[in-house]
Amino acid sequence: MTARILVADGVATTRITLKVRLSAACYDVITATAIDQIAGLVDEMRPDLVILGNGFPEGEALHLCETLSVTGPRGPVPVLMLVPTQTRLAALQAGAAAALDPEINDQMLLARVRGLLRDSEPALPVGLGMSEGAAPFDGPHLPRIALVTDNPSRSQRWRQLLSDRIEARFDIRNPEEALSGVRQGRPADLYLICADLEQRGDGLQLLSELRSRQGSRNAGFVIAIAPDRGEMAAIALDLGAGDVLPDTLAGPDEIDAAAMALRMQLARKSRGDRQRAEVRRHMVWAMTDPLTGLYNRRYALPRLSEIARDAIIGDHPFSVLAMDLDHFKSINDRFGHAAGDAVLTAVAQRINRALGGEGMAARMGGEEFLAVLCPCNGATAETMAERLRLDMQDTPIPLPSLSGGGQTRVTVSVGVVTAMPCDRSAWPEQLARETLERADRALMAAKAGGRNRIVVFEPARAA
Repeated sequence: MTARILVADGVATTRITLKVRLSAACYDVITATAIDQIAGLVDEMRPDLVILGNGFPEGEALHLCETLSVTGPRGPVPVLMLVPTQTRLAALQAGAAAALDPEINDQMLLARVRGLLRDSEPALPVGLGMSEGAAPFDGPHLPRIALVTDNPSRSQRWRQLLSDRIEARFDIRNPEEALSGVRQGRPADLYLICADLEQRGDGLQLLSELRSRQGSRNAGFVIAIAPDRGEMAAIALDLGAGDVLPDTLAGPDEIDAAAMALRMQLARKSRGDRQRAEVRRHMVWAMTDPLTGLYNRRYALPRLSEIARDAIIGDHPFSVLAMDLDHFKSINDRFGHAAGDAVLTAVAQRINRALGGEGMAARMGGEEFLAVLCPCNGATAETMAERLRLDMQDTPIPLPSLSGGGQTRVTVSVGVVTAMPCDRSAWPEQLARETLERADRALMAAKAGGRNRIVVFEPARAA
């Protein structure tokens, strides 16, 4: 989807020029001629970015920027302000996501716009079990900032200038140390890197390397560029830098602006960490049973199809155990639902323990459970089912004090089926469905035969 940008400037020529420049890059551009129009347009048109030109009174523009970047009619809106150099610090302090000179060239303007739009995108879903690098630094631990420069004296000077303005731990690293820190599980929260280290542009190569590593890709990145290397700024932003700074850090205003930019990148990193953690929590909630912690039916059925597909491709068998607790209703009736929950939780733990980290275990609903093993032959599946049955039968389950304490015993009926695919053109969904149906039929036979027993369905072969 094309990003929508609201361009606001009181000077018609500036407004029109910005619209032409952004429209040529295929952005959907809307314009505002008066400062009192902007909040209404943001609420109505829902832009992804607001660009405030230099054609409004400075105080009114800064106040509007502060309002939009903190609350906004529909939440925070990233604001890019075009202001003279002497106003840059005030713009950043007002909450601007970036502050650029009004005479900025097209390459730098568009690179900055792309970077701001990228930073404002919602967090993408994160696969369960994948390492996400360092944990958020909200809390007692200080954020870690790595300084990677062309010489130690510059690093020492930067650390001295910035440590008085930012509450963080500053580490001086060379490129090899920065990369090895990621490999060892010690990435920084923010990397401040000179664009030119030993050779011209090798700081940008380090940026690309760190952005590609699992442990550091979500860190903040700021690139420091020499005054005569301005052409590197747009490249750095497109490679994933959140901001670019002059490497001189000359004068209090420039140092304060640099510190403000670093704090903004740390705040963005923290927000991103929270968003990714929230995504993971929602994924876990959607995939797991809240009582037992096992996978739920919604996840288990598609996953069973994936296991069937792998079995077809690999030409190996997989086994399904369908389990049902015997007379479970009597536990709720005698001891209460708290006792029933305790039994279900204990049973889930025993199933997980029996699987030993292999295969998949799920609670399909009520007192029904499922275990899937791949690769697994019939003899192994039957042995595991019998081990589970005996564990349930012979080991009592403690009951909570809320239910009167004590303990109870449960038994389980198990239906076992092993699928042996022999046709690689078979449909995984069909094989999974048929295997599960056969396991259910074997389970019904076990219950009909007196419960607390195992019934093994004859090995199924995919047509």
